Amino acid sequence: MWDIGVDVVEVQRFRRLDYPNHKRFYNRIFTPREIDYCLSFKNAAQHFAATFAGKESVFKAVNRHIRVKPREIEILRDGDAPQVNLVRGRVGMADTGSQVEVKVSLSHTQSYAIAFALARFEKAGQT
Repeated sequence: MWDIGVDVVEVQRFRRLDYPNHKRFYNRIFTPREIDYCLSFKNAAQHFAATFAGKESVFKAVNRHIRVKPREIEILRDGDAPQVNLVRGRVGMADTGSQVEVKVSLSHTQSYAIAFALARFEKAGQT
């Protein structure tokens, strides 16, 4: 079974919520690795917006099947394409005998960030 999710975010929203003055917000939404990644760029707001859009798109793609909070969805950029790590969601899927594979695509301009997620759910033993 397949599900999709998409999200668009205004980058200005994250410019107004700068990290130094809103750490509590960022720590509630983003993982430490996501925060470190976004802060490694001069224009961190674009990267925070893209990551947030990614989390929202993944949430929309998986929420009918597993319950997951934004901080339990981690968007990592260790390779060529962003990777999705469902921190606690995988455990929930194991309890139902299902597995989930999630792919996400992120893009941003100076004004907007967009993300598209595709989730594939598979019952144990099916292909």
